[in-house]
Amino acid sequence: MSKLRILGAVALAVLLTAPNALARGAARGGMRGAVVGGMAGGSAGAAKGAKAGVVVGATRGVAERSADRRGMDSETQSRDEYESSAEYESTQHSEFSEAAPDILTPPSETSATPGGEAILTKDGKPIVAITYPSDWKQKTGDESVSAISKKGNAWSALALLDGVKDQQDGITKLRQGLGKYLADIDYDDLVKTDRGALLITGSGKGKKGGTDVTFAVAVFEAAPKQLAGVAFIVDKSVDERYKEAARSIVETIQVEKDLAGKKHEVAKPISRNN
Repeated sequence: MSKLRILGAVALAVLLTAPNALARGAARGGMRGAVVGGMAGGSAGAAKGAKAGVVVGATRGVAERSADRRGMDSETQSRDEYESSAEYESTQHSEFSEAAPDILTPPSETSATPGGEAILTKDGKPIVAITYPSDWKQKTGDESVSAISKKGNAWSALALLDGVKDQQDGITKLRQGLGKYLADIDYDDLVKTDRGALLITGSGKGKKGGTDVTFAVAVFEAAPKQLAGVAFIVDKSVDERYKEAARSIVETIQVEKDLAGKKHEVAKPISRNN
């Protein structure tokens, strides 16, 4: 085969595969795209995202913080309006309050409290922290925390991962958990962020209720030789209305080096009333 024909075949293959690649990339919009962005961020984002208690307090300007707050307030208002509409009422929704996913946190009889900062510890040492919106229902233990949105159509959790040898093994464990909870799973491409997190997103259908959802799960190093996992599952019907909330939650993650022996300004729980 001539070089010209070979080049032509390669070009054709690229053209044929490009739409699929673009489609998969575009799939990371909404909540899952926001989580990918929050867990990434390059070298500057690493400092920001890892210090999220101070990220919005010290490393960003007043104008940027105000813009973030306006964005969250606008999204909250849009979500509230949609959740009060006839269209929302006629759409099937998850009830995470009644059946929370058993992915990072086991079923718990612990009473739920309003969302806020949760610090996970091991051997008495703070390892990783996250802040959930004040109107979410939160359950916190020593090594895991989960939270559910006010309407029960979004769920998230953070946990220390034990018994996994590396990040890939951690992702495999999370995928197994997703497989128990969801059917018809369509995974996006695996992402390795500049911050060192291994992350995968996708969509699926709840096995119990049959509700279409989107998800994002990530594994990252919370402390030397200690991995942690974070997960989000949101009803597909409200996926686009959880972008700012998901990004803001991810940006509140702090790891051991940020928590050890330091006073830090904790980011306020995300709420329109704050």
